[in-house]
Amino acid sequence: MPRRLCPIALLLVALSAQAAPLPGAMVGTTFGGTDDDVANPERGMYVWAADNLAAWTQAQADAQFAAGYRLVYAPVRLDRYADAALPAALLAEVSGGFAIARRAGLKVIPRFIYNYPAGETGYQAAQDAPLDRVLSHIDQLKPVLAANADVIAYLQAGFVGAWGEWHTSSNELTAPAARARIRDALLGALPANRFLQLRYPPYLMAWPATARIGVHNDCFLASTTDVGTYSEDASTRRRERDYVAALANIAPFGAETCNPADEMAPTPRADCGDILREGRQFGLTYLNDSYYRKLFHDRWQAQGCMAQVKRSMGYRFKLLTLRHSAVVAAGGTGQLALTVRNRGWARAFNPRAVQLVLRERAGGAVLRIALASVDPRAWLPERTSKAEVRFEVPGGTRGGVYDVLLALPDGAASLAGDARYSVRPANADDADKAQGWDVALGAFRTGTTLRIR
Repeated sequence: MPRRLCPIALLLVALSAQAAPLPGAMVGTTFGGTDDDVANPERGMYVWAADNLAAWTQAQADAQFAAGYRLVYAPVRLDRYADAALPAALLAEVSGGFAIARRAGLKVIPRFIYNYPAGETGYQAAQDAPLDRVLSHIDQLKPVLAANADVIAYLQAGFVGAWGEWHTSSNELTAPAARARIRDALLGALPANRFLQLRYPPYLMAWPATARIGVHNDCFLASTTDVGTYSEDASTRRRERDYVAALANIAPFGAETCNPADEMAPTPRADCGDILREGRQFGLTYLNDSYYRKLFHDRWQAQGCMAQVKRSMGYRFKLLTLRHSAVVAAGGTGQLALTVRNRGWARAFNPRAVQLVLRERAGGAVLRIALASVDPRAWLPERTSKAEVRFEVPGGTRGGVYDVLLALPDGAASLAGDARYSVRPANADDADKAQGWDVALGAFRTGTTLRIR
């Protein structure tokens, strides 16, 4: 599989096709970085919303946000409806769970499941639903997913087999034809700007290439095969792992570690060197913070790499330099040049804007100007990206001196004005340069000014 596929190529073409710089007086600055763990949307450690999304409370969600989490895993239990249509009350409960996330400033990784076996070896008797019932449930959920796509980070495929992991189906849902029909139904129900994630690489490899399906590995690092994630055959396993590593360039890879209890003499890769190497290799975007701590998290903490793991997951944008026009007339056009380094293991996957934010020094008025041709999804991991763009100051804007800030708000209109969903760059506050994070605006003060005349 190629390392760069169409969506990335298109984004890079968009960045390289910017207009030529305009002449005129310019101001500029540089930015210092930070090694702090910066909590940002759609990446990092996650915790469970609850054992069932319907049981999640606002108080729990608010506490999770306050603890620094920005992602929650949300199982939705459908056990009682394996032979029945989903009632309106259940659909309302799911919508209510998404509303809790929205009020708390969180995003959700949902998974719809018909069972949750106790223990690592009790999955053989788990029951799911017949194919027609699964498809009808997905169809019922389609409007709920569409209405709440703003707070859905990624959707795990679910529905099939024990824990919704797409193995040990009691209704033969892992047969090729059934798998394909469920895949198509899920992609059809999920808004086009959101990603689906699947548990098993061989299923993905058997399908035509798509840029909308990533992998969630529920036994990451746990054994040679990651407890059945990959083949027992070494050469096949290498191909599968290479495929997943390449896929992470275009679709999100998330994981949890696990207890390899049902494997004979497993060989977990539990040291700091393992997580740092494979986190980077597979573009790890998120990881369960609660499981399996005894074998993995506690060891990373003891060996001293946990802080690095936390700050490396997903994207991590560091502003490097900024130059922009010093003076622009109201109704006129200015020029801006920005360089950014993505220090994370992955890119950003969901739509997100870049804004030039101007705050009037005299009256405090705030003006947001979208830099529409700049797409943060093109800021690739461990790469420096450059953008040179023109921006227009709206006619009628009051003249004066404006402080310049940069913002990366959520791409959804419903969340764009919520500063909690804006990306905070991995830059240090610097009082000498008048640089720092503005919590209220969800924007970074650059320390430069723009005069509007």
